[in-house]
Amino acid sequence: MASVGVIHTARRMVSMTALKVYTLVASVYALGILVWVSRIGDNLAQVANGGVLAVGNFVLYAVLHTTFVVQAVLLVAIVALVSLAIDLTRTLVSERDLSY
Repeated sequence: MASVGVIHTARRMVSMTALKVYTLVASVYALGILVWVSRIGDNLAQVANGGVLAVGNFVLYAVLHTTFVVQAVLLVAIVALVSLAIDLTRTLVSERDLSY
């Protein structure tokens, strides 16, 4: 009976949703290593006084003027986050449909 528990746990740990979470966590960790997050926060706080357009311009400039590796990791993180959001939306909608 213990082998059933091990198989069940292994399947849950290797599910698509779990792999998306692992990918997102690894990407965020890699971004933390590759960029100086506190300086980005400081610069963003200074730019935030200029409004939404200034913040958008800052983010676009920051992404376009970074290394390819940082851009690739950022893209992976965004894809994983959007994919998880879609999964969450599907789960919430299906649970709501079942409650009627």
